[in-house]
Amino acid sequence: MILLEIMRPANCAMAGAASLTGMIASGAIPQSLRIPALVFFAVFLITGGGNAINDYFDREIDAVNRPERPIPSGRISPSAALMWSVTLFVAGCIISGMINQSCLALAVLNSSVLIIYAARLKGLPAAGNIAVSYLTGTTFLFGGLAAMPSSITAYLSILSALATLSREIVKDIEDLPGDLAHGAKTLPAFIGERKSFITASLALIVAVMLSYLVPLGIEYLVAVSTANIAFLVSMNRMLRGDASGSQRWIKMGMALALTAFLLGSLL
Repeated sequence: MILLEIMRPANCAMAGAASLTGMIASGAIPQSLRIPALVFFAVFLITGGGNAINDYFDREIDAVNRPERPIPSGRISPSAALMWSVTLFVAGCIISGMINQSCLALAVLNSSVLIIYAARLKGLPAAGNIAVSYLTGTTFLFGGLAAMPSSITAYLSILSALATLSREIVKDIEDLPGDLAHGAKTLPAFIGERKSFITASLALIVAVMLSYLVPLGIEYLVAVSTANIAFLVSMNRMLRGDASGSQRWIKMGMALALTAFLLGSLL
């Protein structure tokens, strides 16, 4: 179904799972499946709305680079895609309001950021990277707000945002030749490849240092150290100018760090 396709359901499901991870990390044990289900579907729908409106604003670029996408392929009109994205945002916010007022406020804020990102921020150096990092981090925070807000969830959100910022910058470095050819104003195009690698490395260094301040016990410290090794390897790859390899190690480090938080919360 075209309406489901434009949402990119696999991406939406991953975001929903991240929010549930934030709930688990908060230390709260739900008495029923109602709140976890509401959390998952609220994030699923709002993420889908972000993907749909992203396709709406990118339709001219996609007509050249990705003509198989729903809008350029003619399988859905731009106006229908826009209306569908608005419907998803509204539905996600309504479900968020069924959880609590804090979740509703964050849902409204993040829906606004997703719209602004798609419409304006992509074309500004670093702004798009920061927006994506913020959205990734607050996905975990949303789950925490739905259950029992804690410093653990806040740490998870901040560390996730920092790692995502680094990965987003490295992705832009990897895409630099094509972006320069098309006049894209990404951070590497603006300040250069070397300075962008330094910026990405600094974000990871801060994340590594902060990770040892999380009070989750020895099991967490051992597990998060393996994640930090992956982050250090990614920085080494950056020094070698290997953007692709660096990005793979950052992704591995993020997965290991997530596992560390789950272990520390459950054990």
